[in-house]
Amino acid sequence: MKRSDYYERRGLDRIIGISDAVFAFSLTLLAIDLVVPDLQKQQDALLVQGLADEYSRFLYFFLTFIITAAYWSNHHRIFRFIVGYDGILMRLNTFFLLFIIMMPFVTKLINEYGHLQIAVIIAAIGYAAPGLLLGLIWHYASKRYMHINKDLPEDFVRLTRIKNYISPGIFLLSIPLSFIRPSFALYFWLFLFPAHIIADILFPDIIEDD
Repeated sequence: MKRSDYYERRGLDRIIGISDAVFAFSLTLLAIDLVVPDLQKQQDALLVQGLADEYSRFLYFFLTFIITAAYWSNHHRIFRFIVGYDGILMRLNTFFLLFIIMMPFVTKLINEYGHLQIAVIIAAIGYAAPGLLLGLIWHYASKRYMHINKDLPEDFVRLTRIKNYISPGIFLLSIPLSFIRPSFALYFWLFLFPAHIIADILFPDIIEDD
């Protein structure tokens, strides 16, 4: 192994390491906003009612957890094929992590003010931003095979670019619906799950996961 290859691999390990740490921290912070009901009387019925009253907090917690975990999975997946880096790639990854660490804020915002259009728009942008940056990371790294394995099939590189933009595309497309009614945008986010399933069926990976 060349000396330059060693330092390049070591640098990539540090990029991946700090990324995993940020994801772990952000996912942990999500649970802080979950509230245990404060009951005047300790009765089963009151506890059940108190938890039911907090259903939206649990709903948005699970939604954001799944979204964040999906971004981590995609980040892990594309960095399996990235073999080099430069200053631009590092900056793109840093901005990506910035929006990942803001996920708990976005969750709290949409939970408290999901009935307001501006809150829905900010949340949609907050959820979409990491996906857009992840797409840019892959687009930049794979351009002319600059920082990816040159043995990767061209179809795999192209399909990976497309799949990276599915989630942010859905969030951004939901913004016009918020002008009709904020809740319509929230319901539109449910298309995230079938959209990825359909994409995996129509465009299966040429390279199988380990």
